[in-house]
Amino acid sequence: MLSVVVITRNEEANIRRCLTSVSFADEIIVVDSGSTDKTTAIAKQCGANVYVNEWSGYGPQKNFGAAKTSGDWLLFIDADEEAPPALAESIGSVTDGTAETTYDFYWLRIVTVFLGKPLSHLYGHNPRLFRKSAGRWTGAQVHEQVTTNDGDLITLGDDKSGLLETSLLHYSHNSISSYLKKMHKYTTLDAKEMMATNKHRSGRKVKPSIFLPFRLSVRQFIKLLVYKRGLLDGVSGVVWCFLSAYYEFEMASKYLKMTKA
Repeated sequence: MLSVVVITRNEEANIRRCLTSVSFADEIIVVDSGSTDKTTAIAKQCGANVYVNEWSGYGPQKNFGAAKTSGDWLLFIDADEEAPPALAESIGSVTDGTAETTYDFYWLRIVTVFLGKPLSHLYGHNPRLFRKSAGRWTGAQVHEQVTTNDGDLITLGDDKSGLLETSLLHYSHNSISSYLKKMHKYTTLDAKEMMATNKHRSGRKVKPSIFLPFRLSVRQFIKLLVYKRGLLDGVSGVVWCFLSAYYEFEMASKYLKMTKA
């Protein structure tokens, strides 16, 4: 049995598309953190079981939703994402046991749709499908990760997890101003996390330095534009690379300010 978990807040513009795309699941759980729009009403219309839980961070919200599920397999999808039919078929082959190799954890390829265009070269991966009995999300406020019940972090390419090559679509932003508005919130959360752990969200150690914002932003830009071939995604891809680099610059700048407080 497959259960889907979606966490929401004021997602009336996205939630119907999201839930319709996962209608193949046996159960859909929506965890809402106090929407003031029609999110919960639309979710109920789509057949989801809706629970309201005060915001406690991305990891805790997902774990709250997992605790409400009945399935032995869990799929986590964001309200602004969509599971195309090809991905639904791949997930079905895992959960019904017909896949050639079965792991307890599966990574999904996530393709971002930015300014109306899929960034097919700048995709990422996230472990969104796993057995309920096998793991859980960490308690991080942002950039939460998946661990086994023994506390071992799931990493791409390890012997505990597999990879589904079919893509999950993430409908990001239709304008640069929309991206920046959300970015300011996330860079603050990331800076606080860096302050608490002395680590970048990639896991690399960091220490206060006036060069840190420049080093992180330049590295991010080169990584996305050249090594991940973001240039091949056209204007939308290049803009995404610039904005991602600016994200790193702002995050590191906020971190430096916090270390001097």
